[in-house]
Amino acid sequence: MADDNQLTSDSLMAVLAEAQQTVRSYDTKAQIIGVGYIFALGVVLQSGNHIPVPVEYAALYVLAGWFIIVLPIVMFALVLHPSRVDKVKFDQIPEDAQSMMYFDDRKFSNAETYRKAATDVDWHLEISTEIMKVSKVRDVKRTRFLRALYWSGGSFTILFLSQMLRASGMLAH
Repeated sequence: MADDNQLTSDSLMAVLAEAQQTVRSYDTKAQIIGVGYIFALGVVLQSGNHIPVPVEYAALYVLAGWFIIVLPIVMFALVLHPSRVDKVKFDQIPEDAQSMMYFDDRKFSNAETYRKAATDVDWHLEISTEIMKVSKVRDVKRTRFLRALYWSGGSFTILFLSQMLRASGMLAH
């Protein structure tokens, strides 16, 4: 029986560690791709600067540019939030879970209060609850990351098409 409890505890901790690692990896990916996107934009926009924009399209060009260029940067930044599990509200937390892993410091005002609660808590329930929370954050970050990645691809496509139209003279003065 003790071996089963240890195996369950070890398994739950491994699942939690993997979920936390995945959450951190989305943060890293978003930071790297966000910086890469900004550098790539510099190259694309610099090459497009050599083709003049007709005055009648200037306002639209500026508006579209901000929408196409700035929005993906903001979207990659949103992947980084929430950065901590305790900053997200969850609907399916069991009522008897004490939230011992990420807790409200108003609930445990000092170390002794926390130590006493930690000796009386069902750690399998606590770890399982934390896995649910981290998994929710992981799913939010994955969705935001993919959305930003797709939008970036779309923005490069639009920039390419607009430059081709300008280069071919279809958007000439």
